[in-house]
Amino acid sequence: MKYFKGLIILSLTGLALRATPALAADYSFETLSLQDYYGSTSYEEIYGARYNYGGTNAVDFLDPLADGAPSVSVGDGSSLEYGISNDGSGIFPDSTGSGLPVQWVELPSAQVSQFTAVNQMRRSDGSIGTLIIPRLGIRYKAFDGTDSAAMKKGVGHFTSTSAWDGNIGLCGHNRGSNYNIGSIKNLKVGDTIRYETSEGTRTYSVSYVGIIDWTDWSYLNATSDNRITIITCLADQPSKRVCVQAIECRS
Repeated sequence: MKYFKGLIILSLTGLALRATPALAADYSFETLSLQDYYGSTSYEEIYGARYNYGGTNAVDFLDPLADGAPSVSVGDGSSLEYGISNDGSGIFPDSTGSGLPVQWVELPSAQVSQFTAVNQMRRSDGSIGTLIIPRLGIRYKAFDGTDSAAMKKGVGHFTSTSAWDGNIGLCGHNRGSNYNIGSIKNLKVGDTIRYETSEGTRTYSVSYVGIIDWTDWSYLNATSDNRITIITCLADQPSKRVCVQAIECRS
């Protein structure tokens, strides 16, 4: 009897366990949205963002490391393409697969201003040269300096300018002096000027005759070619100067 009673209790317990739901296996997860980031936007949706190879008024900057970079035509009509070689060994500028994608252009060398110091040109009488203007009958020695002491003996020389190579700057009184050069205002483009020194004689052709402000010193700047610049006062116009510039004649 006890055996059958225990069997019944065990059976009822098993039925009860089978009817119990598995609540412990149910889980719920919730992740908060991040507020620091926003949805991505394709760059192609932005006007003008996509690179326009070969487009109207578009300049194509070729990236030598960009696979499939566009080709362009060079001077002889051949095609020039920049890209990566098939074996990944390097970059190439053309169909030969050799060389570097750099086109070297030889630039002209910078012109260097010339200058000769006065002490290299000084002669035994203290002069540094002789100015000769055939059309005006002028033949005056040049002395370094722009003060009265220099111009009492001939034309003065702007100390800051060259004494031979480059741009020689000379000056003189326009009147009231035995060595006045006021008549240089009558020179014409193409007239001849000569300058004699201990280094030799150079012939120049007048390239400019004009009136400048007394503060304009630009014509006395150093130059890479050989020229001579002569400046004098303009009668009754103290703020103006007469300027003549001549460039060496090349045979």
